Amino acid sequence: MVPLSSSRFLRVALFVLVPAAYLSMAFWRPANSYGPTGREGISPLCAVLMAAVLLVSLLTWTRHPVVASLGLVACILWLAITLLPVL
Repeated sequence: MVPLSSSRFLRVALFVLVPAAYLSMAFWRPANSYGPTGREGISPLCAVLMAAVLLVSLLTWTRHPVVASLGLVACILWLAITLLPVL
């Protein structure tokens, strides 16, 4: 098995995590939303995913600016949907 170089790993991570961020939009909820079981809050899975998307997007900005900007837009949308109703 051939080890992945860091740039190849970042590229694979970028092209996997950015579409995953957009597919996770179905699970985005405001931080003060209520569901059938009570107050839901921020999903830890979405928070970890968005932190990874933000980090990978910033690290790959110079090589893949279009996909990285789509990742940053996903992070900004997630923050707006999650935190804006709380403010």
